[in-house]
Amino acid sequence: MTENTILKIENLNVSFKLNKKIFYILRDININIHKKEKIAIVGESGCGKTTLANTILLLNDEVITDYSGNLEFFSTKGCCKKNKYELIKQHKFLSKDEIKHIRGNHISIIFQDPFNALNPVVAVGKQIDEVILNHHKEYNKKEVYNSTIKLLEMVNLKEPELVYKKYPHQLSGGQIQRICIAIAIANKPEIIIADEPTTALDADLKDSILKMLKDLVDKETSALVLITHDISIIKNYVDYIFILYLGEIIEAGKTIQVFENPLHPYTQFLLSCYVDATKKGKKLPTLPYDPINLYDKNFIFKKCIFLNRCSKKIKKCETLKPEVFKIESQKVKCWLYE
Repeated sequence: MTENTILKIENLNVSFKLNKKIFYILRDININIHKKEKIAIVGESGCGKTTLANTILLLNDEVITDYSGNLEFFSTKGCCKKNKYELIKQHKFLSKDEIKHIRGNHISIIFQDPFNALNPVVAVGKQIDEVILNHHKEYNKKEVYNSTIKLLEMVNLKEPELVYKKYPHQLSGGQIQRICIAIAIANKPEIIIADEPTTALDADLKDSILKMLKDLVDKETSALVLITHDISIIKNYVDYIFILYLGEIIEAGKTIQVFENPLHPYTQFLLSCYVDATKKGKKLPTLPYDPINLYDKNFIFKKCIFLNRCSKKIKKCETLKPEVFKIESQKVKCWLYE
């Protein structure tokens, strides 16, 4: 950890108890996020990406969720009585008031489904107002309104005074996503989590939204955590990539290194599905689908999690969990690099 670290995730495990079974959703997650850094958490649907995002803000269902490990946030704002918050400390948590202070003010999230993230019967401008007022009760009505109009301008919405009065159903998908981004950046948080922010958008809109997010976090000095299943969209927008597979980080490294030299067989597969002009008319590769039960402790804690889909597996993969190996500045969880 360095003095620029603002979020430290150390040996984090998250499990859900459902129908008298324990599902081990995230296991041994280690991530450090630094000031102004842009990272991506990449993996297919069901690998635990959204659970990780929700864990950072303690949004998982308290009744069924169990945590272990450490999750620490280091504030750089001057509004706090302390600069270190232990969000999770070996089964202990912040108070509800402290969590409320963190959410939206220090760490914000752009949810996967922007339409469900907004209240359909409240004008979008009023919804942004509310987020500002939650953490700036000293603002008067005019200051809040002016702040909201400025935010609408920042996310490139034309005629912000008119947009302010509209309801979610009166806006397009791209406009709704920009409203959600405005809400996320309203209080200049140190960390913005974007959970699949380009879902259901066309290619041009995807690039537009991602570029805007990158420019905004650069301008506001926030860190960005971009969560996506589509590795092809992140190359020009993040500094560092973490590959998540069924609850485990199996590869991590600088973006350019992972794209140029993917190490783990799963990362190699993801990049082989990267669609570009050179692959026109060619059939993209597929992996056999053989799901693992995340309550099967004998498999997930004793074998390689990618074992049943890997074409490069060796005998050791079947009997021993792979260690994390460092190859120059990349990290990979695979026995091929022992």
